[in-house]
Amino acid sequence: MSERSRFDEFKAGMRPRLKEWRFMLKRMRESRLALAGIIIVLIFVGIAVFAPLLAPPHGDPFSVPQDMEILVIQTSPTPPSTRHIFGTTDQQYDLYYACIWGSITAFRTGLTVVAFSLIVGLTIGTLAAMYGGLLDEALMRFTDIIIAFPGLILAMALVIALPGIFAINLSLVFLLVLVVASFLLLIFHFDKKILLIVQLLLLLSLLSILFFPVQMNLSLTRLDKVLLSIALVGWPGYTRVIRGEVMRVKNEDFVEAARASGSSDFRIIVKHIWPNTIYPILIVATLDIGSIVLTAAAMSFIGLGADPNFADWGQIIQRARNWISNVDLIVANLHAFLIPGIFITFFVMGWNLLGDALRDVLDPMLRRR
Repeated sequence: MSERSRFDEFKAGMRPRLKEWRFMLKRMRESRLALAGIIIVLIFVGIAVFAPLLAPPHGDPFSVPQDMEILVIQTSPTPPSTRHIFGTTDQQYDLYYACIWGSITAFRTGLTVVAFSLIVGLTIGTLAAMYGGLLDEALMRFTDIIIAFPGLILAMALVIALPGIFAINLSLVFLLVLVVASFLLLIFHFDKKILLIVQLLLLLSLLSILFFPVQMNLSLTRLDKVLLSIALVGWPGYTRVIRGEVMRVKNEDFVEAARASGSSDFRIIVKHIWPNTIYPILIVATLDIGSIVLTAAAMSFIGLGADPNFADWGQIIQRARNWISNVDLIVANLHAFLIPGIFITFFVMGWNLLGDALRDVLDPMLRRR
């Protein structure tokens, strides 16, 4: 086949996809709520990207700086002024700086947890649905155990239980990775030569554990422990969604045709099953970003979140709780909890609106109405 023929074939194959993308963009433009969500999210992206220009850092760029020019330390918050446009919290921490740099913390929290949960849920849900039987029962019963616990309570317990410093045996980690890789290679029927190489590496890693163990200390900040805890609690929801979608698609005619043509399980999953099942879980992930940020803010509010003086919206609101015990204090210190609360509200609302818009555009049951 000539290069020209291949190019024409590629163009012919891309036309339906381009037409579908144009249809999706048209539906997004027609939805006012979708545009509102996109605009709000883009505003927060701009705030996070240009935070060093909007609020130049003092020392540690991720800490809320105390105003060292104030000679007399005031314990109570001060209202907005020309010097501090959002006012200050107790101990004179600048609310403007905290809210601007807190947008970076919000994106880091939401996107990191969603990415981890998405990868774990996509892997476990796909394996459980594709191969069923004992594997499905074992994976889904473990998933049900995690779901049975109240999410916030379990995340709080994990934050307290996780140590600040891990002593990791790298040889053991490598061994576990190779065991999982061997299992996946056996399931997906990869070339026996590749499987033999992996098993040889597995034997070498086992010898390394016995005779030459390699240790590494891994330090976790309080925010890292919050992210890890929420991710460990959040992946079962993704697993159940993708398992249901894969079970719906795996017996479709196009999957059976691919299997009859000799395609491997891995190729069937990547080329046929995931493209037709990934949209619902992406919608769930988009909607989850806002709720994850709310959960992290709640944990910061009760003292289990980010390190002290870290730019985090929940921690800033926590600083105001001692100054709203009666009506007079609430009125005088309204800015101390209202402004970071507005940031949290709009951030969550933007992602929720965007998730609803993606559902209308990507869900094949809704988008053709």
